[in-house]
Amino acid sequence: MDRKKINITLVTLESHNHIVGDIERGVKVYNSGGVEVEEREPGVYWAHVPHKSGFKTVNLSVTRDEQDIEYHACTCARVSKNQPVCRHVVAAVLAIQGCIPESRLALGMKHAVNSFVTEQDTAKAVGSGSLDVFATPMMIAMMERAACELLANVLEEKQTSVGTGIQIAHIAASPAGIEVTAEAIVTSVRGRVVAFDVTAKDAVGEIGNGTHTRVIVDADRFMERANQRA
Repeated sequence: MDRKKINITLVTLESHNHIVGDIERGVKVYNSGGVEVEEREPGVYWAHVPHKSGFKTVNLSVTRDEQDIEYHACTCARVSKNQPVCRHVVAAVLAIQGCIPESRLALGMKHAVNSFVTEQDTAKAVGSGSLDVFATPMMIAMMERAACELLANVLEEKQTSVGTGIQIAHIAASPAGIEVTAEAIVTSVRGRVVAFDVTAKDAVGEIGNGTHTRVIVDADRFMERANQRA
């Protein structure tokens, strides 16, 4: 079985609903050896995982890009639907891959950017309103910049990230001349999809908050596909 393409990192497993401590325990089970795996059909796997009472059986499937789990079930659970990721699932994933993939991403990573509000950053200037206050689109841009720069520091060569979704509330107005700080915190990593909590504040207090999603892509391939639309 060719396992080279599958690349499900520990931080992706950690981003799933999981039993506390079972990510680390699953690594120990994998390192101890004895996990038997079989590919039943493309992307669908069965695993026999050693357990103190014998073995546990794991069935799982991976996403099309082979970066995340699509479905999983283990005989250690009484329910088959919506069960958390357990140590046996973790060990099975690592055995299917034949390794523990490295990742420089971690849950809780954060990055902030700062900028002073100029006349060009106001709602009146960008056309999103009629007043000389910090424009919502400019606040969103700062939030995305914080997330983008965070990922840029950990991605591989030729990789970049693109924003795919953002949902924010702009809760206070900031006048021109005041300094604004936007911060992004990693809350989930599901393969190539990274989710963030984003906030913005000025010298007085918080002015905005929400969530943001970015996808890690190959820069050249992404631009090639984008240019085809022309």
